[in-house]
Amino acid sequence: MKPTVLHPLTRRREVLSALATAAIIALAGGRAGAAGTDGTMTQDQTPTEPQESGRVQRCGTDGMWFPAERGALETMVDGYLAGPASDIPSAPIALIVPHAGYVWSGKAAGTAFAALRGHAYDRVIVMGLSHRTPLQGASVLTVDAWETPLGRIPADGEAIQTLLESPVVREHPAAHRDEHSAVNQYPFLQRAIGGQFRLVEMLVGELSDRNRTRLARAVSEVMTDRTLLVVSSDFTHYGAQFGYVPFSENVPHNLEALNNLAVQEILQVDVPGFDAYLERTHDTICGRNAISLLLEILTPLEDARGLRVSFDMSGRQSGDWRSSVSYAGIVFWRESEGLNEHEQQVLLEIARRAAGLFLETGEVLTVEEAGFDLTPRLRAPGAAFVTLKNRGELRGCIGHVVAVMPLYRSVAQNAVQACRDPRFTYQPVTAGELDDIDLEISVLTPMRRLLDPDRVEVGRDGLMMTRGQLSGLLLPQVPVEQGWNRTEFLAHTCLKAGLPSDAWRDSETEILRFSAQVFGENGPRD
Repeated sequence: MKPTVLHPLTRRREVLSALATAAIIALAGGRAGAAGTDGTMTQDQTPTEPQESGRVQRCGTDGMWFPAERGALETMVDGYLAGPASDIPSAPIALIVPHAGYVWSGKAAGTAFAALRGHAYDRVIVMGLSHRTPLQGASVLTVDAWETPLGRIPADGEAIQTLLESPVVREHPAAHRDEHSAVNQYPFLQRAIGGQFRLVEMLVGELSDRNRTRLARAVSEVMTDRTLLVVSSDFTHYGAQFGYVPFSENVPHNLEALNNLAVQEILQVDVPGFDAYLERTHDTICGRNAISLLLEILTPLEDARGLRVSFDMSGRQSGDWRSSVSYAGIVFWRESEGLNEHEQQVLLEIARRAAGLFLETGEVLTVEEAGFDLTPRLRAPGAAFVTLKNRGELRGCIGHVVAVMPLYRSVAQNAVQACRDPRFTYQPVTAGELDDIDLEISVLTPMRRLLDPDRVEVGRDGLMMTRGQLSGLLLPQVPVEQGWNRTEFLAHTCLKAGLPSDAWRDSETEILRFSAQVFGENGPRD
């Protein structure tokens, strides 16, 4: 069912103003957090005017979305932050977190904010949305500080003034008044990283592609290596009251599958892909504009990595799937350095032991029990290919193109799978070959959509071609080994996908580019 278009500015962002009027499930008893599951108020709640002292903006929504009393708020937030830390190998540079009442989305948000523990930031830019005031472009608020029950957060006046120089940014105070999408993140920031940072509150509205690029450039200009970006967004708002009922059967499963599709585009930092996903599904992601802006900002960062660390749905909590809002926590970081020599050696040992154990006994290696030194980078999500060669002849090459598991597990699993590469079904690798097998591992960067084939660089890039159900991939080292130029590389990747050799020239063929850190038992590959 196509959602009702409630916001006239663009078809694909039709639900922005619907969120301001939806009346949904509330917790009984009127206790703190009795806000709706989508981050809107229930009908019996009345917004309070923020109390301003000079240029201090008091959060006028506390007591509705989170406790108004300091001790209760600290206890609640600290509880959400206390869960097990995700395997993020370096300081996060960006988060995507939900903004509903804490009793609904606090756990999902806290898991993402927990990744900030132990890291310090000078500047935090929180990018939310305006639920009540339609915005073109973006709005920032020029105050000296924001005040929550946990204390004051100083504003970053310099960054705010720099952003206001962009033609895409204005100050719309009415949009910020009683707007919870940004405010709900502040107590988490105060407890996760303390009070040493300065804050920019930005509400992101409708953006043309051109203005999104301009705004991304403006935000990038105020970013340093001690800047954190926080995008505030709930995910799918499902139900008749949101005008979005794309399915009525097996709702929990279908909602999670829908979220997985959206997150896949986000983790691949694929701006066109995320745009196309929204056009295709009409998914009611309220912070879609801020998410797409974040992806635009991250696009130039080739080493940006992402991980969804949490996911929940209000229907799962309430048991009522007639109306449900999805919450996801996503963390981005930069993998500025590749694996060091020790980490490479550990992965090679894991691959050889996994392959050897499988070929000799048919058993699968339990890496966690084998005593390997699994550093944070090896435990972090990663995608890897394992290549087996016998005296230079290919005997198997299998891998993951997307980071769906910790890197060490990807290597162990694909070492076994490479021993049974379907291309060698009638002549599989045997245990007797082990002494002659050379192992090579390729650790892939995330796939990025490539719009200009002329930007392919032989020796740096790997390629994946897809059209419909057909797909084919070639690692970066392949064209170098074969002596191909750019055009030949593109053509052979098409052939690998079962497509005509010139299919890369067709707009219906999707080209994905990636790079890889390649190393083997004889040392790293250039």
